[in-house]
Parts: sequence; structure tokens; C-alpha cells
Amino acid sequence: MRNPIQNYLESLADHGHYAVGKVASYIPELAAADPDRFALCIATVDGHLYTVGDGQFPYSIQSISKPFTYALALQDQGPAAVAQKIDVEPSGDAFNEISLDPGTKRPSNPMINAGAITAASLVAGKDRQERFERVQQWFSDFAGRQLTFDQQMYESELSAAHRNRAIAHMLREFEVLESDPEDFLDQYIRQCAMTVTTQDLARMAATLANGGVQPSTGERVAEPSVVEHVLSVMTSCGMYDTAGDWITSVGVPAKSGVSGGIIGVLPGQLGLAVFSPRLDAHGHSARGVAVFEHISEEMELHLMQVTRSSRTAVRDTYSLAERPSRRRRPEPHQILLDTLGEQCRIYELQGDLNFSGVESVVRRMVDDSPEFAVLDMRRVNDVAEVARMTLLSIGDRIQAAGGEAVLVDPEDALPIRDEDPNGIRIMDDLEAAMRWCEDELLRRHGADDEVDHKQVEEHPLLQQMSAAARRYMRTHFDVLHFAADEIILEAGEPFSGIHIVTAGEAVAEFDYAHTDGSTPVTMSVGTSFGELALARDDLQEARVRAATPVTLLKFSAEALDHVSQVRPSIAVDIWKAMTRDAYRVADRAMHEAAAYW
Repeated sequence: MRNPIQNYLESLADHGHYAVGKVASYIPELAAADPDRFALCIATVDGHLYTVGDGQFPYSIQSISKPFTYALALQDQGPAAVAQKIDVEPSGDAFNEISLDPGTKRPSNPMINAGAITAASLVAGKDRQERFERVQQWFSDFAGRQLTFDQQMYESELSAAHRNRAIAHMLREFEVLESDPEDFLDQYIRQCAMTVTTQDLARMAATLANGGVQPSTGERVAEPSVVEHVLSVMTSCGMYDTAGDWITSVGVPAKSGVSGGIIGVLPGQLGLAVFSPRLDAHGHSARGVAVFEHISEEMELHLMQVTRSSRTAVRDTYSLAERPSRRRRPEPHQILLDTLGEQCRIYELQGDLNFSGVESVVRRMVDDSPEFAVLDMRRVNDVAEVARMTLLSIGDRIQAAGGEAVLVDPEDALPIRDEDPNGIRIMDDLEAAMRWCEDELLRRHGADDEVDHKQVEEHPLLQQMSAAARRYMRTHFDVLHFAADEIILEAGEPFSGIHIVTAGEAVAEFDYAHTDGSTPVTMSVGTSFGELALARDDLQEARVRAATPVTLLKFSAEALDHVSQVRPSIAVDIWKAMTRDAYRVADRAMHEAAAYW
């Protein structure tokens, strides 16, 4: 089954703005870039990666290096020391403005070139080579693989670095740089010439989203306080003189580069990266900006989007084999369901379902590929539009694969509209949904719809007896009929015999101190009750009532006393079988009850 989120992201590859903007021309190597390349990658904080387009195409990281080098400077020197050299205020200027803050005489922030060159100078190391090697390894740790350096890009950029050279010497003039500015300029250009793919950038962004822990390797790369500091500056300064428009329209901490990349970080959820070389007037990927705006709106990724819960979207997931319904079925059917139950999975969801939450749900469903999937929405507060459509889409895909999706949604947390796909069944009650799935599993896999008297005679109780004992029981069965809601057995009354359902359904209600109210168990044709009293001081533990008109075969306590007097050997055989069956029923009841405690 294909993940519908992958399909949604692929639809964004057809997003407009193909011919808007031009590739960067002030660096010869960048001027030769293919303007029509495109990639979109999303990396989740649990290590999953979605890729559309040229996700593995290599290019230079350029200014997307800035937040990561700034993070290394913070980790090496500490925030107080870094703040003595670099401010954290939006400049309102272009990224390559030759200026310092008029008051502090420091670069306004580490995202513009002046601040980035200064941040490079604050990386620990005895010389430019050692500092750069540390930067290269630092970037690699964020990406989760060893990144390489593009010598040709470095030489091309160095040959055209006139403006950056002027910035570096200005920084030395005002003693922001404390030694040869050419060293730090060289180091800065080297970091910009690091080779990455869009997949790398998404993973680097996801490491920031994950509080500094690389999702794939599990390695802590940066301290949480450093990540918090970096994301704050990315939010207010990462998109230079368009930072205000960006945070208003897109609403995620971001950083762009003149090679055509943009990264975005949604803390606690995911990292995004887009690559398209055509740039707008501000030096950002024109198509990348448009895609980010589109994704943010449809996926409701804006940081200011209010959610009422930060808990994981999946409260619990289990199969019908692990937690069957409370309907007791004929033993042949129950044995079949013990095997088939793995083909039906229940997903209990909770909280507010945004893109990140529903992504984890859908990915789990795709991995499980169940024949039947039950989505329990009873604890869901709110569903983002992209989450709503994704859940409906996964229902269609399960149906297309020959299965069924069931939505338990009594409060309409997931509203269904007339124009929506209808490949999903809606029910108000989880127990009803589980029973329906069990019925369908049995129907699809060859179980008879009804149990005849021959199957009743094959009940485990009778099968464990000798032929003589079975004949005796058959001749001493009483046939009883009960109307719907009529009480068959009352809790606390003495053992009255064994009852086998031959038509209709009965409900046993157990009162447990640790549950609210009673715990019902439904018993259908071919199931038995009454034998549990043998293990409970001969007292009936549950109230049993007819859920529908019911027909029973009853082997009474009086019949058991009679055979004990006239045929002791047969009585012993019957007692043994009844005791074994009582423990069998008790064992199954305990397992079923344990699944719901």
C-alpha cells in the first residue's frame, strides 16, 4: 500500500513558478546551474524521510551553512562570548550589506554575511584548516553521513568574493575580527562550498527539530539550549530582509542559500528542504518560497497555529488477536479468529491531528498493511485539513487493496463531506466496529454464518467426554427459550448447570471493582456459560441476560446430581469435562478482560 503523504508531496512538484527568477550569476559555478532542477524532502524527528524530485542531486550548501556554524560557535564559546561579537537583531538589510550596527559596531545577526564571517572566526581551532575540519565534521553529524567539500566551487566563489572580502576587512577594522580577516574569509567560503543534497538538508533541519539529536543515528549533536538559540535567530533573521513576510506567511524558522536551497524547521515534528536554483530579488529560491507557503497553509505548519495537545497522535495500537471483541463465539470460530485477528488493527488516536501526527499514523498503517483498519477518533480534539484528507485517502487505499477501513467517530471529529472519497465505514462504537471486523474476517475466510447442532455437539465440553457421557448429556439437555432482555442467570445464585446457545445472543455482565459499571461479554451461537461457577464456590459470578430472543440447551445441576447417583462412572467423566471447560472459559475470559484493564 502506497503512502498517501508521498502522493501529496509529489503533487507539489507540479507547483507553479517554474520560470520565475534567475540563477545566481555572481559566482561562476552557480551561474552554470540547471535552473529547472527541483527537490522537496521532509525528514521526521523519528528518522523517516520523504523525497520528491532530485533529492540526491549534490550542490553547495552556501548560506544554509550559517545557522549550523553559528551553533558550533555557541557550543564552543558559549552564548555570552558570542554575543560580544554578534547581535541577534533583524537587520532589515540584504544578506551582503557592508554595514555594522551603528550602536554596537557589531554585525546585526549571524545570518547576514558579516555575522556569518564573524561566527566562523569563533569556531575553536588553532588555524583555518582545523576550524574548517571541525565545521565539516559538525555538518556531517547533523546530516547523519560524511559530507564532502567542493574544491571547484570554493575556487570559483573565492575568485568572486570581492564584496565578502570588503565585509571581512571592515570587521577587522572595527576589531570584531581579531586577526587576519583573509583567514576567516577563506574559512567562511570553504563552509559555503560544502556539498549537500536536499535529503541531507532535510535531515540537518530535522536534527534541529529534534532538539539537537540526529534522528537516524540517535547521536546528540548540539545541546538543546544551542538549538533553541539558533532557531530563535532563524525565525527572526534567517530570511534576511524578507524575514517579516516569511514568518507571517510561512511561520517556520528557515534559512535560504543562493544555490537554490531553503530549509525549514518545525520544532518537535520535522525538517523540510526545498531545492530550485532560480532566485527571487532577495536571493531566495523563488519556487522554494512558493512551495513553502503552499505546504505551510495546507499542512497547517505555522508556528502560531494553536494546538491543544503536544502528545503523540497514536494513543495505542493493537490487533484483534491481542484484544478481541467481548463477543464469545463458538470455539471453531474463536480459534480461527485467534489466527485471523492479526489482519485487523485498531489505531486509537488522540489530541490534535496536524500533519506530523497523522504522518506517523499513516506510516504505521502503511507498514502494517492490515486487511481491516479501525481508526478510533473518540479522543481526538481537532483535525487539520491535510490530516483529514490524508486519513480519508488511506481509507480509499485500504479498500482498493481489498480491505476495509472503519472510522469510530461518534462526535464527528473527522467530518465527512459530500465530495469526499467514501472508502471508509463510519461507526459510533468501538466494540461494534470490532465485532463487525470479526464477522467480516470469518465470512471472508470460510467460516459458516451459523452453527448447527452438529457443531454444538463438537463443543469442547462434549468433545472431552467419552461417547457414553456425550450420549447421556444429549438425552438430558433441556431446551429453553428467553425473550430479549429477559434474565437467564442472576449473579450470586448457585450453580444451575451448563448452558449452550443454539440461537440468538446472550450477554454476561461482570461487575469488577476496578471498572466503571459492568463489563459485558456477548455470547453467540455455539458458546457456553454457567461452567465458571464451578471455579467460583459454585456461585454464578455474572448476570446473564438475553440480548436477543435466545434458545439454549441446558444440562441442569439436577441432571448432574441424578447421573452421579445412577451412573457414577459417567458422572465422573462429565465432571472432569465440565471442570476442564470451566477453566478453559475462565482462562479466555481473563485474557480478554486483561486486554481492556
